[in-house]
Amino acid sequence: MFEVKDNARTLQFNGRLLSESSSWRRDSTRWIEFALYKTDNGSYVLSRIGVSIVFHGAACPLVKRYGLNEISADELDDRALPCEECLPSRSAVMVFPEKHRYWAQVSDDPNAVLEALYKYDQGGARYLTKVAERLLQVAADIDKGIESIYRIELIP
Repeated sequence: MFEVKDNARTLQFNGRLLSESSSWRRDSTRWIEFALYKTDNGSYVLSRIGVSIVFHGAACPLVKRYGLNEISADELDDRALPCEECLPSRSAVMVFPEKHRYWAQVSDDPNAVLEALYKYDQGGARYLTKVAERLLQVAADIDKGIESIYRIELIP
């Protein structure tokens, strides 16, 4: 059984993982992780996690804006890095780590998966990020529904 988070909810389902893709690079402090599943009943589950390893000090304006909760500095992940603006110390008693942001979508239609991955530039042009393209390329090799909507697009 798989579990993915959608904000505060957890989605549980049986199925298979079609593809995973991440924008993580060496020295990244924030990145996106995608996973695409197909349930035993034929639905698609698209999961996106916005990952951050940044932490802030109490006086940082981002603490209030992001609604961050304080933790003991001893609880910080070893990879955690200080905010480049407020420069909190790891030796502080309390710090405010950024939270992972969880989002998921369930759809019976593979077109909805593609639409959820599209971004739009300032001129309204539609495009796929590299991390979304990698996710779809692998999934298209495994799943006919994803292949049919990703590899060939009919332009009206």
